[in-house]
Amino acid sequence: MRTLLASFLLICMTLPVWAVTPVDWEDLKDPEATRFDDPFAALSLNELRSLGTVLRLRKQLGESGVTEEARPRIEQKLANEEAKLAVSGVDADALLAQREAIGRKRAQAALAGNPALSGAEIAITGYVIPIIEEDGIARTGYLVPEYGMCSHVPAPDPNQMIRYRLENDWQADRIYQKVRLTGRIGLTLSRQTINLLDGQVEMISAFELETHDVQSLEGSGPDVDARSFRSFVSPRSGAAKPSAAN
Repeated sequence: MRTLLASFLLICMTLPVWAVTPVDWEDLKDPEATRFDDPFAALSLNELRSLGTVLRLRKQLGESGVTEEARPRIEQKLANEEAKLAVSGVDADALLAQREAIGRKRAQAALAGNPALSGAEIAITGYVIPIIEEDGIARTGYLVPEYGMCSHVPAPDPNQMIRYRLENDWQADRIYQKVRLTGRIGLTLSRQTINLLDGQVEMISAFELETHDVQSLEGSGPDVDARSFRSFVSPRSGAAKPSAAN
């Protein structure tokens, strides 16, 4: 009996154990891609608005269509905005010189998924945007971190959106249903245009999740009628097309 028990324990110890890692949305970002000096991040909303006004007025003064009557007014307004920034200690010239370079770094950071999660078994909570196919079944969809994203709220960055593929028969009751998805995640950049509620939306995701467990959660926000939401969510041009894979 002891020999049989020992053999059973040995077999159990040699079986693969797939650990599921609970992750938050911030965990999906590549920490290396966000490690750059972003001087714009320290600006207040008013300072950002003033900087945008400075950029616009400078471009306007450089255009050939500005009349001699309008030029003094534009120059005075530009001087006022530059003075406001200077009082706040903001160097408008230095910031505008970095604008394009910082913009490129921000775009790269938004696309970059955390490589440490590639191939991992994860569990993550969010709101589903199921993609209804012609046969009425939603085998794929998108998980987003906040209710209403991509329709009432702008789409998140690609590394804050997960394209999921179901391995079971679970079907969403409504769009933006709150769920906890469990499955194997991969870094696969995909792009797809879908018809969503009030128009066409381009969905760009840095991840794909092979989902083998779905847990529906309460408190998912206002419901869209389960009988009619299927007419709002459909692919415009077939399956999502991967544009890069790691």
